[in-house]
Amino acid sequence: MLLGAIFFVSNLQARTCTGNGDVIGSYGFFGSRAGFFLLGATPPGTTASGSAPLVPVGVTPPGTTAALNPWSNFVNSLAGKSVFSANGRVFADGAGNLYTSSTPTALIVNTLVGNYTVNTDCTLSMSLGNPFSATGGTIGTTLTTLVTLEGIITDGGGAGHIEAVVTGPDAAGAQVSFVRTSQFNACNNATITGQHGVVGSGFVVAGTNTGTGTGAGTGVASAFTPGAAGALGTPFTLVGRFFSDGLGNFIADPPSVISPIKRTLTGTYAVNVDCTGTGRFVDSSGTARNVSFVLVNDATQIQNSEQTIRFVFTDPGVIGDGSASQQ
Repeated sequence: MLLGAIFFVSNLQARTCTGNGDVIGSYGFFGSRAGFFLLGATPPGTTASGSAPLVPVGVTPPGTTAALNPWSNFVNSLAGKSVFSANGRVFADGAGNLYTSSTPTALIVNTLVGNYTVNTDCTLSMSLGNPFSATGGTIGTTLTTLVTLEGIITDGGGAGHIEAVVTGPDAAGAQVSFVRTSQFNACNNATITGQHGVVGSGFVVAGTNTGTGTGAGTGVASAFTPGAAGALGTPFTLVGRFFSDGLGNFIADPPSVISPIKRTLTGTYAVNVDCTGTGRFVDSSGTARNVSFVLVNDATQIQNSEQTIRFVFTDPGVIGDGSASQQ
């Protein structure tokens, strides 16, 4: 009984953090504002109808001439009110500063983009700016704040996973995650190998090129499943599997793999040295969608972590995100 009491008391003890030094290293950042904000919901307790429904903003695919710096897209979207999904990589120096690169996928992360403070109860606050635009630049080491966040370290084994929200009513509804990357500077196509399970969801804005195939299929269920179309567009879900050959290709399961709900994905991918990357998923109906991803370590226990591909859809007018984990 005494041992049981000691065990019970130890579980009641709150975890403590020592300070900014607990958050250090390379992190993937992921931000989104969910599709239900398209409905223009009225805040609880108010009687006014509120403003018009929010207009979704499509993400420009990486590699195009109009593509924003990933951090610019992230911070500008957080500061706004529109539906969005965005990701990229940032570096925490352990002293309360966040840095990234002016060039996507570059290893040199020497541009100050934010500050953070870690509290003893493992909560934290962040101030984020955008030095890549005229309105959020830096003067010396002073950062012009565009967005403030409050969050909490959620993993049990360290500061590898942070969940946060935007503070203030003007940009409410956005959720942000920071997850430590798989590595810092040694990722390549061979980093992604083996069988992966994929889940995701999104929204295709009305009037855009949806990337939807013919629907003819091959007798195998399609991985992308569209929902009921509305005036603003069509929601969809994604569930499927792919095998990565480590050479930049997503390969379907061989015919010998028998499953009553098999939903296969094929396609291609490219992993950058900083553990970011781009890819293209194609299902059995021919539906194809492009993604931008970061390879992260999703810690499940103190002594256990697994590599996860966390992605956002990047076709213009397609908003959403998902993840692929090795099986």
